Amino acid sequence: MLEISYSDGVCGITTKHSTINIDVARSEIEAGLDVGVIRGAGEFEIGEASVLGMAVEDGGVVYTVEEAGIRIGLIGTTEVGLDDLGPIDVLITSSVKAVKEVSPKIVVVMAGEEKFEEEFKIELKHEKRLKIKNATSLPVALEIYKLG
Repeated sequence: MLEISYSDGVCGITTKHSTINIDVARSEIEAGLDVGVIRGAGEFEIGEASVLGMAVEDGGVVYTVEEAGIRIGLIGTTEVGLDDLGPIDVLITSSVKAVKEVSPKIVVVMAGEEKFEEEFKIELKHEKRLKIKNATSLPVALEIYKLG
């Protein structure tokens, strides 16, 4: 079971044994580790999750989190370096262009909900948190969520 939340620019990913909070705008990961807050790009194992932060051309960092066969991409507003993400099941973004390029199964919208509804002709689902049981429970057709 994986749970995703989003509030005030911070994405929370909760797994069976850990919670990872990623602030894409600040390029920071907070996971209650002894080392404190992790800043910038790098590769990390946090509990059972693998986290990869990759520096991109615009000076930011995009992240992938993989746990239990589910790949989450956190890219914020960036529209560069998307090829480096690889296949993504859940994309957390405010970019319609990125969704078209990455082709995820689920999108969590950070901002600009209206443009997603207009572009994809899909009504956003409003939830406090997104819960994903396992990789086989991912939707076949695109679903778009606004969390909080």
